[in-house]
Amino acid sequence: MAPTRETFPVSAIPTIDPDLDVYDRAAVLKSRDEFFREQMVRIQEVHVVKDKMRWCYRREGVNHLENCRHLSQQYLDLMRESRGQLIKPFKLTAPKPKKEEDTQ
Repeated sequence: MAPTRETFPVSAIPTIDPDLDVYDRAAVLKSRDEFFREQMVRIQEVHVVKDKMRWCYRREGVNHLENCRHLSQQYLDLMRESRGQLIKPFKLTAPKPKKEEDTQ
């Protein structure tokens, strides 16, 4: 039986909507909750890739270097993306004041 070389689909790193009104408390709280929920989902997806890699190593035995390379490469790419920090802080930036143009 030939091993399947499919990678596990992982969602993108969550971002904060730049058009979020920082003065709307309900919108900020909703955005914060969604941000952290998406981070938790992504962390669990990384754990699933790690578990798949572990089971592939056990299943393949001495051939794990060839047959599990795709999973280990995906796991390393995910770790490089997160730069060792899986949980990112929720930081809002205050809107910049609009410059008034002189019409003289």
